Amino acid sequence: MSKENNILESFGYKQELDRSLNTLQLTAFGLNYMIPIAPAIVFGFVMVQSGGTVALPYLLALFGMLFTAMSYVVLIRNFPLSGSVYNYVGRGISQKLGFIAGWGILLDYLVVPAVTAASSAIYLQQLFPATSYYMWLVLFVVITGGLNLTGIKPIAKLGVWLLIVCEIVVFSGFISWGYAVEHGMGVGHLISSEPFQFSSWGALASATSIGMLSYLGFDAISTLTEEAKNPRRDVPRAIYLSLIIGATTMFLTGYIGMLVIPNWQDYINNSDWLSSALFHITKMTGGQAMGVIYTAGFVLAMGVFNIVATASCSRILFGMGRDGVLSKRIFGKINPKNKVPQINIFIIMLVQIALGCIAQIDLLASLVNFGAIIGFILLNLSVIYLYFIKKNGISPDFNSQGWQPRFINYPRYLVAPIIGCMVMLWIFAGMNSTVLLVGSIWLVLGSLFYHCNKNRLFLSLLSK
Repeated sequence: MSKENNILESFGYKQELDRSLNTLQLTAFGLNYMIPIAPAIVFGFVMVQSGGTVALPYLLALFGMLFTAMSYVVLIRNFPLSGSVYNYVGRGISQKLGFIAGWGILLDYLVVPAVTAASSAIYLQQLFPATSYYMWLVLFVVITGGLNLTGIKPIAKLGVWLLIVCEIVVFSGFISWGYAVEHGMGVGHLISSEPFQFSSWGALASATSIGMLSYLGFDAISTLTEEAKNPRRDVPRAIYLSLIIGATTMFLTGYIGMLVIPNWQDYINNSDWLSSALFHITKMTGGQAMGVIYTAGFVLAMGVFNIVATASCSRILFGMGRDGVLSKRIFGKINPKNKVPQINIFIIMLVQIALGCIAQIDLLASLVNFGAIIGFILLNLSVIYLYFIKKNGISPDFNSQGWQPRFINYPRYLVAPIIGCMVMLWIFAGMNSTVLLVGSIWLVLGSLFYHCNKNRLFLSLLSK
């Protein structure tokens, strides 16, 4: 433990967060952010976009995302700090680009919880029509955000158990679907090429870009680097494990789910069916009771997601506040009792409620991935810049600073980041013009804020 604290001190910081998380807890954290039941949100749309396959896009999406994961691992081992891409890009390339990366990914971390909170409130209000949407919104945010105030240890333990519950629900769906198929529904047998049919390579590529978005949550693990017992070992392991486990769940969902509905073309004109395809599939195979169980698992997964998303976002704000690029008096404080950035958590809760009250879910959802993609592009570039331009990267055994990759190391330190960058640019190019416009405005505002803060104009106003 002292060794890890000494590493932190070498970067000019002291240990303020609770360094207590192991690989299992970190993996559960990442999986809860990725949401085990994530395909339930986009299953119908991936199916239609690809022309009949959901399993294959998720499998290809894993391949694309692994390259960015490799860049995360390289930079975590160089800079085992909280703040995620803010610190990695800031120290890998420059402080300004680090701020832009952090500011960009904040858009993702602030908006996604607002979307899930609003979605859950809408569902609960429809389930109980006599109640108020705003009541459910506030209640959902207060419970999920409030749990973060108890400290990272309780959240980590709770996260493991809630993940187990969610996975039980997911695999219960698999059993229900598989049993129905084996007894004559759909294809009629569990081994089939039917779930891998697609209309064209272009359609498969478009569907893969949608599926790839379900993997974005793995980066949340990096926000807990200063709370990991052995960050250079445990955080990389957790990143790879969360991606592999998440991919397995998503692949099986896509494969078995399509076995039930080989006649999927009959449903493509039904928007309600497409937006909740897995719920309908579950009711077809297991009846109303199984549909209710699957729905309850979905709402639980949304709640768990909000818990870990609030924790992640609060750590990014803490990293930026600690360095003074955001107000240190507000964002850089840790509650000494529970060792969490308490003010940040309250701010995030207020933002979720405000966005849930004034904005439409479809508008919020369209902005979710803009910031993450910007951060990932800069992250991949940071590996190349650190090792081949600054020439100040750490060696694989952590014993040498300024280590130079040899040709045999190029696949890890040069080729993988380039491919990761190209994959992110491919997704970025597929975003619609409205998302690009609003996201660009967000980045411009961040750049202006950075320059004002750098000149101390903004902070001098705050201090008055």
